[in-house]
Amino acid sequence: MKNVLLRSRRALGPRRYAAAMVVGAFVTTRSLVMAATHGGAARMGILAQGWKAAGGTARSRTLAGAALSLAGVAGFAFWWHFAQGDALAFLHVQAFHHRRLSVLGPMKAFLAFDVDPDYYLVSLASLYVAARMIRRTPIWMWTTAAFLVLLPIATGTLQAMIRYQAANVPLICGVPPLARGRKFWWVVAGCAALMALEAYLFGKGIGHF
Repeated sequence: MKNVLLRSRRALGPRRYAAAMVVGAFVTTRSLVMAATHGGAARMGILAQGWKAAGGTARSRTLAGAALSLAGVAGFAFWWHFAQGDALAFLHVQAFHHRRLSVLGPMKAFLAFDVDPDYYLVSLASLYVAARMIRRTPIWMWTTAAFLVLLPIATGTLQAMIRYQAANVPLICGVPPLARGRKFWWVVAGCAALMALEAYLFGKGIGHF
């Protein structure tokens, strides 16, 4: 990633590169709000790398990252206020599905046996990759990857883990450094097969979400 950013900077120049970096960071997400909420930590990390290559100082990157993250959460609540009349609807809907964060949440999730085996496969694989990423990838990558794996599990269920981890950008970005050469293509083949299975089950009306 760093090499790509540096080469792009030399090709475009600092000013054009900075503009392209900002546009690209926000194009990769569905909205400005989602840039700092769902998977936004990874995008903020990539944006920070681009800012560094474009000449931003460490202090300005830290302040901008904090401001963007807080603005994203505030903007999300603001949107829900007008869309649903409840600024915290994204929290209340989790309560409706009986999700409660707890220390014993991961244990309850794995012992509940209320989901199909593919949910266990994806959850265990995600935990394994997140653990292997520690000290093998940048700190922002493995911390955000682990957070996005553990957060839904800590609610006491593995429901929707396939969908959540499919959008776990830092976790996905951490796979290539861990599986090189032929191993990487085996991982790609396995993911493609799982994706085909999930599409088939969804098409049959089986409640995979």
